[in-house]
Amino acid sequence: MRKLVTFIASTLLIASCLPRDMQVPQSPLLSTLERKSGLISYIGADGNMYVSDQGGGNLKQLTEDAKIPESQGDPVLYYQYPTWSRDGSKLAFMGISADGTGTESKVMIANLDDDSVNEVYTSDSEHPVYLNWSPDNTNISFISSTISGQNMILQSVPSAGGERTILDTGSPYYWSWAPDGNVMIVHAGGAAASSPQHLAFLNVDSETTTVTEYGLESTPGAFQAPAWSPDGSHIALARIEDDKNEVIITDAAGENPQTIGTFKEKTAFAWSNDGTRFAYIDGETALDAGTIGPLHVVDMQTSEEVVQDENIVAFFWSPSGEEIAYFILLQSQAEGSGESGGATQAGPQYVLNLHVLNVASGESRELFTYRPTQQFLSILPYFDQYHQSATIWSPDNNNLVLSFLGQSGGPGIAIVAASGNLEPRLLAQGFLAFWSWE
Repeated sequence: MRKLVTFIASTLLIASCLPRDMQVPQSPLLSTLERKSGLISYIGADGNMYVSDQGGGNLKQLTEDAKIPESQGDPVLYYQYPTWSRDGSKLAFMGISADGTGTESKVMIANLDDDSVNEVYTSDSEHPVYLNWSPDNTNISFISSTISGQNMILQSVPSAGGERTILDTGSPYYWSWAPDGNVMIVHAGGAAASSPQHLAFLNVDSETTTVTEYGLESTPGAFQAPAWSPDGSHIALARIEDDKNEVIITDAAGENPQTIGTFKEKTAFAWSNDGTRFAYIDGETALDAGTIGPLHVVDMQTSEEVVQDENIVAFFWSPSGEEIAYFILLQSQAEGSGESGGATQAGPQYVLNLHVLNVASGESRELFTYRPTQQFLSILPYFDQYHQSATIWSPDNNNLVLSFLGQSGGPGIAIVAASGNLEPRLLAQGFLAFWSWE
């Protein structure tokens, strides 16, 4: 992550509990009276997992046993990365515990219909680092690291519990599900000679757990996560062709490539939810993880393009596909301490400048600048993969949920009006939050 920010020269430091660049304070009654949309999952300040609506109502505490160490050597148990199923009925998340003799990781599934929370995977040698639901909401797929650290393992577990299926290995490893849930497009390898970089399809037979792989001939460009279009008809990739770095769209078989744009060093991209628009970052600096540079938004029907010529580090499409929330990463001169997972961290303090772009008009509005939690900051270099499994937008397109640090370094979850007309309001004390898809 440090490589992602060291070249950015900015001296802005936020010194307020909540960002305060809004125009009108929100009424205390608004959280009660406004129409609710979806649910929000978040990691509380106590390290446990919670779910509520945007007003803080319908609160459910999914775990009660998190342990935040008070001193070095104390036992620790913390939960990470809440990941909603597409139908909003289930929430997957990770638990990591250590007691000085070893580390254990587990994957948990909470069923919001019956309030059950079940452990579907546990290991003391393989540690999940990213979760993603299958399109039919029946399986949770994830990558995990091993003690040797040589390869990542892609595997899948039924959400109701059962035997795991090992699908593939590689380091690093990124993938995208086809909407039918039977095929993945993967971009893996390159970190070691034993794991050459490649693009491939994985055909997954859910009944027999048989996995068949066949590769693509394209030479991968500098990018991370491939992206299947929402209707399953196209795949977005990056390749090197005639010494040019190209963002391309292929058909569902990985053939008939169409060049969408070019990039300087590295790129990251994502489809709008309806598949009519496509956005990518023209990365101007080569980084081990993530990219930063201008944002290009392409209308797939007219080929019209909107460009935001700024140092953008990540973006998230609104559900309607009409707006994009994007982040500019800034670095302050100050160094200090900040709360992260209960532990105090010293070092440079980074801030995010949040904008919302209306892709039809090309107009962008700046909402505010704030200091993010370390948990949210750590996903930004991989937003292209997280964009396929998590969202910060409410299903009705009206609000965003953000994870911030206050003046004292304490973590909080804020509800932010995408219109920019209202001040954000505090939902809860916590480290990381995502909205449900529905």
